[in-house]
Amino acid sequence: MLRLGHLTLPSTLLILASCATTDAKSGAGAAPSSPAPTPVAEQPAPKPSEPPAPPVVWASAASFEQDCGAALERVKAIREQIKAPGPRVLATMVAYNRLAAELDHTANQAGLIENVHPDKAVREAAEKCERDVAAFQSDLTLDRGLYDAVAGVDATTLDADAGRFQFKVLREFRRAGVDKDDPTRERLKQLRAEMVKVGQDFSRNIRDDSRKIDVDPKELAGLPEDFLKKHAPSADGKVVLSIEYPDFFPVQSYATSEALRKKLATEFLNRGFPKNGPAMKSLLALRAEYAKILGASSWAEYMAQDKMVGSAKAIEKFIADVNRSARPRMERELKELLERKRKDDKKAKAIETWDRFYYVEKVRQEKYGFDAQAARPYFEFAQTLRGMFDVYAQLFGVEFRRVEAPVWHPSVQVYDLYEGPNRLGRFYLDLHPREGKYNHAAMFPMVIGTQGGPVAEASLVCNFPDPSAGQALMEHNDVTTLFHEFGHLIHHLLASSSSWVNLSGINTEWDFVEAPSQLLEEWTWDVGVLQRFALHAETKAPIPADMVAKLRASAEFGKGTHVMRQVFLTALSYELHARDPKTVDPEKVTPELTKKYNPYPHVEGTHLYAGFGHLEGYSSMYYTYQWSLALAKDIFTRFEKAGLLDGATAKDYREKILKQGGRRDARVLVSDFLGRETNLDAYKKWLDR
Repeated sequence: MLRLGHLTLPSTLLILASCATTDAKSGAGAAPSSPAPTPVAEQPAPKPSEPPAPPVVWASAASFEQDCGAALERVKAIREQIKAPGPRVLATMVAYNRLAAELDHTANQAGLIENVHPDKAVREAAEKCERDVAAFQSDLTLDRGLYDAVAGVDATTLDADAGRFQFKVLREFRRAGVDKDDPTRERLKQLRAEMVKVGQDFSRNIRDDSRKIDVDPKELAGLPEDFLKKHAPSADGKVVLSIEYPDFFPVQSYATSEALRKKLATEFLNRGFPKNGPAMKSLLALRAEYAKILGASSWAEYMAQDKMVGSAKAIEKFIADVNRSARPRMERELKELLERKRKDDKKAKAIETWDRFYYVEKVRQEKYGFDAQAARPYFEFAQTLRGMFDVYAQLFGVEFRRVEAPVWHPSVQVYDLYEGPNRLGRFYLDLHPREGKYNHAAMFPMVIGTQGGPVAEASLVCNFPDPSAGQALMEHNDVTTLFHEFGHLIHHLLASSSSWVNLSGINTEWDFVEAPSQLLEEWTWDVGVLQRFALHAETKAPIPADMVAKLRASAEFGKGTHVMRQVFLTALSYELHARDPKTVDPEKVTPELTKKYNPYPHVEGTHLYAGFGHLEGYSSMYYTYQWSLALAKDIFTRFEKAGLLDGATAKDYREKILKQGGRRDARVLVSDFLGRETNLDAYKKWLDR
């Protein structure tokens, strides 16, 4: 998921998170021989008795509030400086760039801390900061004097980067309604403030809704041994299961008890409900009014206008095209899955949502000889993390160095990114679940790195098995998620070749930004890459080549149902924002679109939309996952030909796509790397394979 930070300007507060790897196990790459791993430089982690100095900003609610207030005062001073009478020259742009960088950092910091800090008071302070920043941004983007100051700079005197910076800033001013009359601008400001507040409520309701169920130990038949060891019965003889990922996905994949799978899935599908029922309706109404004031027919149309897709109609066409391509495969797979289910239950009439992992795994195991449980010991968490570092270090010519730095939780690790003697950035790894923490998988930008400015910073926030609770074995799906999210992070850290903040980091078109991370999932299907780090937790033997071959072959099954479920979520995201908010009802639209697109029937008594966090972040733009995937598959064709670890190709990719950030349109970046215009051939080939 990539989450819009409440219409920030000129750069965008983003949360980039994985969707594909939560239920997809498809994709494969070439399998060249691989050189030895590149070592990762590490310093010892701080000893528990010698903690790092307390962080200044997130140490307490008071310190966070103070820092946020001081940052806003600095930004206000820069704003007045820009608007002061005087010549409108390059210095005007430089000052606005400084303003944007300060505001972006403050907003990003608040967005991260409200999702990860263990202290509720600090999380609430961060939420308030985010609202304050959003309110200031709203006022900023409606400030005609500020717009005139930036517009007054003669574009012919600017170089390409400065000119593009100016173009993007002025476009966002106009998209915010700077040209409207005073009452209209005031209403737009009110709407934006309300959208921020309701959006925060929607996300918090999901984050805080960590449901649990009590089950009899006998119901855990089929679960892996390491899972059972971590889930010993309590004093009353019951085992407690949560809807968090480390519990949810193993149960859905391996529990032989359909009743257990159904019970946990039902709780999962009710996340955020009932609170998010009215919250969603309110958000839809606010967004629709905002878009209408700005001349768009719907929020979906408004949000599409500055993306690669260009229009809401183009999104509709894309949904129809993918539906047409994926549906035949989905139907074949559902027939095969139902035949397999009827071996267990002769009266079975459908593959239910709580069957989608379990029976896909059964067919994969019986048809292709791949046993997902047998693969788990090869993906021990710490070894997998080191292995990923080694792969990325070689691929991009960088080094990761563990450092001591202030963190918001003792489990967080900090690394600096180096290229030779040059420090390119810093990142924080917050990778295990806990109460009150963001419960998906995401990359949170913190600081945008620029030429001559600060180095980039970001945080990776995931929910992988925790080694502190015992042996932590990952699913291959988890490995793919890790590579995906770190793909976002490396993109953000490397994209600092411009001096301008809205051309750096991941400030490219939203429907392109998932492509680099989806591309890097391909490395997790390659035998040569996997054997570098996928070592058995006990024997230390590398994962067998025939197991990887079976993994790759089996992953082809379930592709149709996965893509069609993505089509359903895309349609839900789009239709809720394309229809009249006065008549649209998520309670009715969800089962309607489920019947039209979803491979699995609607579950009565559940409210999927209420826990669909992308509706807050992506709003109408969930289509970007398949759109970006099509681009990723096309980009990957060069690596397929040259080899996944081919240095020249990787360097070309880094220089022509990652480092460029938003300096040019995404379509131009891709065509420059490919040497031709992008097309859907590779995506269709992948889907039809």
